Amino acid sequence: MARDDFTKPTKNQAYQRVAGRCSNPDCRATTSAPVGEVDFSNVGVGAHIHAASPGGPRYLAAMTAEDRRGFGNIIWLCQTCSTVIDRDPDSYPAETLKAWKTSAEARALMEQGKRLPDEKDIYRMAAMAMGTRTPGFYPEAVGNVHKALVDQLEAVDPRFTVSTTYSGGNTTITVGAKETVSFSIKIAQESADLWRKGLQASIDEGREATLPLDGVVFEGSKLFDVLHKDADLASITIMPMARPAVLKILAPQIDPAIFETIGGQLTAGRKQIRFAGAGCGGLLDVELAFTPTNGNDVHSVSTLTTNLKAWQGKEAANPPYLDVFINLLEAILDPSASVSFVLEVDGNQAAAGKFHIPKHIEAMNETLAFAHYARRARNVLRYLRKSAPIDIFESISTDDHRALARVSDIVEGKLSYQRSQITGSPTMTVACTDGGKSLMEVVRNGEFSVLQQKEPASVVTIYGKQYEVPPTTSYYSPVKLHILSKKKKKECIDFRLRIEMADNFTSQTFFEEQQ
Repeated sequence: MARDDFTKPTKNQAYQRVAGRCSNPDCRATTSAPVGEVDFSNVGVGAHIHAASPGGPRYLAAMTAEDRRGFGNIIWLCQTCSTVIDRDPDSYPAETLKAWKTSAEARALMEQGKRLPDEKDIYRMAAMAMGTRTPGFYPEAVGNVHKALVDQLEAVDPRFTVSTTYSGGNTTITVGAKETVSFSIKIAQESADLWRKGLQASIDEGREATLPLDGVVFEGSKLFDVLHKDADLASITIMPMARPAVLKILAPQIDPAIFETIGGQLTAGRKQIRFAGAGCGGLLDVELAFTPTNGNDVHSVSTLTTNLKAWQGKEAANPPYLDVFINLLEAILDPSASVSFVLEVDGNQAAAGKFHIPKHIEAMNETLAFAHYARRARNVLRYLRKSAPIDIFESISTDDHRALARVSDIVEGKLSYQRSQITGSPTMTVACTDGGKSLMEVVRNGEFSVLQQKEPASVVTIYGKQYEVPPTTSYYSPVKLHILSKKKKKECIDFRLRIEMADNFTSQTFFEEQQ
């Protein structure tokens, strides 16, 4: 019986459209190679999807002879794969072969003009598996792994773009549609309610929805089958389309007035538009939600939260965004202050408004207290030329914070007082070995310009670790001394004195110079 065989041009067309590779995605063997100086060998076959004659594998009687020998009925395979599909046509139906052909052509298009992994890459991957480092290995091999995965997945269904990331032992695969793609989702009863709520929030409010994949079946693309089966995905996150946006936080009492610029994403649902972004190196999370009201008005809700975990383990002598962070918190917590925002998309103002007073004032005050502690720790560690990690989980007592504040004030030259800042009359005790003769002389002379007091070296605790700080010298000027009492001891006499401060009195405490 006559066969509807392919013409040589049809075979050449099939060969060229898959770059001479077998169309079986599990094979992809190169089917041609040079022989001698000018000749070549070919192990490829232009195989029939539907058999060329009755009785053959996958024969379709309804096809015309022209269709049977046409390009639509040919798939380029290596000889081995051609034999396999014809011996077991039930395992390799026409639909499977057509999908192979489409994927192979798409893969050839993506690979055109691009470098393919070679033997060095294989060697390097093996070296990584064996724990061996090879020169120039890491930058190339890791990228090759991601590229290979992306190419493979995109070849399954060219209607989608694929990107991959790996972090913390987890692989994240992001899939985006190049065009409108129709598909259906079948959800098991036990997951239906969770999916209903997640999808509703995504559709109405423009939120991300992370949903379990147990008992869930996707129909409409082989890509979902591959991801679900081969990758054994635990969950899927449905992300609404997002646009880059910029949020400017405005605080007029701070110079400059534009306090912080935060990059983020703007997403839209049927009932709500949302902005989400992070600033100050991750210390600040900002979310805005805009909801239409009756008429043409829009109601906005702003949420500003802090995340001290962004500091964990960072260098305590140089905490990122510390001063900026403190300034913003103080502005937000100041009832008389006005903190507002401007939201821009593509450089154009899209919305503006005021930040609402945070609901958790107490928690934000605690954050501010820790930030002040971090600033004082920074000042002292820099002065001592010490390095230490920030530990946000370390318990800090009131006494430790108070002691650190005093040392920080000395470092900054802030431990000074005027007469108006001191209530009452301070006292001091002086031990005299000469019976108090020299002291009595000082007291009789009345006012003197400078009273000097020295204190020995001490210890300050920072993030649970102790550091020695130098001795201090305090200067009080001008003062008068008054004897309140005296107590005789074996080798000296202790005089208890009251310090009378003049109206122009000042005091200052300094550290002795470090060697």
